[in-house]
Amino acid sequence: ADSMFNFNLSVKIYRSIELLYSSLFALLVAGTSLTSCKDYLDVNDNPNYPVTTTMSALLPSACASTISQLGLYGDLMGDMWLQFTTQGNTTNQYNTLCNYSLTVTSYNGFFTNAYTNTLPDLKDVIAMAEQEEAWDYWVIAKVLTAYNYHMLADLYEDIPFTEALDQEKYPYPHYDDGRTVVYPGILSLLQEAIDKCPQAAEKSSSYIDTYDMFLEGDINKWRKFAKNLKLKVLVRDFDANKQAIQALLDENDFLEDDCAFTKFEDATDKGNPLYEYNIRQLNTKVNIRACHTLVEYLLHYDDPRIANLYEVTAASNGEGDNSDIYEGLPCGSKPQTSTIALVESSAYTQAYDDPVYLMNKAEIFFLEAEAYARLGNASAAKEKYDNGVKAAFDRWESTTGMGDAFVAAGGAYAFDATSEETMMKCIMTQKWISYAHANALDGVFDRNRTGIPAISSAATVRVSDVALQRDLTPGYELGTLVAPGSSVLQPTDFPRRLLIPSRSSQYNPNAPVTKNLEEPMWWQVERGK
Repeated sequence: ADSMFNFNLSVKIYRSIELLYSSLFALLVAGTSLTSCKDYLDVNDNPNYPVTTTMSALLPSACASTISQLGLYGDLMGDMWLQFTTQGNTTNQYNTLCNYSLTVTSYNGFFTNAYTNTLPDLKDVIAMAEQEEAWDYWVIAKVLTAYNYHMLADLYEDIPFTEALDQEKYPYPHYDDGRTVVYPGILSLLQEAIDKCPQAAEKSSSYIDTYDMFLEGDINKWRKFAKNLKLKVLVRDFDANKQAIQALLDENDFLEDDCAFTKFEDATDKGNPLYEYNIRQLNTKVNIRACHTLVEYLLHYDDPRIANLYEVTAASNGEGDNSDIYEGLPCGSKPQTSTIALVESSAYTQAYDDPVYLMNKAEIFFLEAEAYARLGNASAAKEKYDNGVKAAFDRWESTTGMGDAFVAAGGAYAFDATSEETMMKCIMTQKWISYAHANALDGVFDRNRTGIPAISSAATVRVSDVALQRDLTPGYELGTLVAPGSSVLQPTDFPRRLLIPSRSSQYNPNAPVTKNLEEPMWWQVERGK
């Protein structure tokens, strides 16, 4: 059977790709594992893997499985936790997510998919590429391996790394320390790929532009993207890595563009993962609604991007100013707590062809801006910040070019270079907005890393929970988050990690005891910020 990842790639792609993609979407949405219950991370019994395969079959499979969880649960978590969206008030699908009610069985698909699908595929690509001296495949697979490990480390902190992917030798792999082993290991993977790029660029393998679903086999772009990831990892421990960060900035060799999976089709199981799950598969399409937190911010600053993020309310018929036709719901609301009728709230805009980003263009500009700001180079920070805001506006045709006025002197989003604190607030607030409809999970990591957006002491965004009554709660500052209505955490706490999956803790005696959801990782700011 075809699946969401069985695209019309090329007549040269083998039937084995169809086998690899078969049932992948349904499996990953369910969050189940392909592993046998008797062994931890045993991929040998996977019926969807052909007995023999090729790099050209495995690479697109690895690309697809890299974004399968990221584009579904990653975007859901980011959208809900960053308060771009909240649960609709006539249904219950995502109540536990927006109220932080996670357990050891929540979103295990991130872990099982990476260790049973993506990383083994990439390991095989690397081994085959070494045999055939296909260094373009090798570089891409190395960078994607680093990306997947980085995503896991950001989600879980300590993960199987040095003993991972060798089930015969290490049936029960130890979890490595994130700070001293995993993150340095990720940097080594990226540097190996960067060093190999000149050799990889000398020739291009046949049809690799078709098999590489992110950057079409362009090794120069992969080199630059590897440096994007390197900077992203280095800022996790900024003070310890200042010299390396400055050296990377001096090279000025970043991919200042989107790195995204875009090859979706308007057909069942072939579209954007969140669209497939939330729109095509559920028996209701009203779950994901606009949240007061972002809606009120965009309306206050007359930000035209609101029209790209949200649909007009059914009650307004699209008639009136933006403040009349866009409305949110209180963050984390249970169906019984909101008096705003469903027709009076805006749905979150979704489409089958929404890209799934590994990194978006605005994100890398903001990352550079942060690095310059923290190194004390205010002029360079402003340049990159302005570019980031403009790129976030230019993501949509309807708002292309509108960012210029917002960052101009006196503009609503003009850069404040008074101090490192003011620069960081500008950068991270606009970066927060830029994550809406673009790899929102990374915005959760950034919030936990920097404390921006802050968690407000105000209980709600607005005084009134009545449609279009927009007076803010005393003490609430636009651009800050609020505690969801019935959070399982303390009001100023925020989810800091996923819990160690039960799939690992039950079958791997070396799995650590999971930490509390709100316990910060080593690279995150202290609780309450």
